[in-house]
Amino acid sequence: MTDSQIGVIMGATVLTLGTIVLVTVIIQFAATWRARAAMARDEAYRGLAEQAVTARTAAAALDQKLADELADVRTRLTAIEKMLKEVG
Repeated sequence: MTDSQIGVIMGATVLTLGTIVLVTVIIQFAATWRARAAMARDEAYRGLAEQAVTARTAAAALDQKLADELADVRTRLTAIEKMLKEVG
């Protein structure tokens, strides 16, 4: 083999290995980017779930308050009806 042939073979080898390294780096960068995006999305979902739990707790407390007030109104209405029957 001549020096020029060895130079061509070495150049092709370096180019091939460089391409493999570059492709590997790009693939790893993309995998890291996807993992970070997935973590951000999961964090957003977690925050949304916490807001939903907080809203549901507040709604349950409001439901209980309304039920208590309705029971009080019914008691008062019953007393008023009884009083009107006694008067009338």
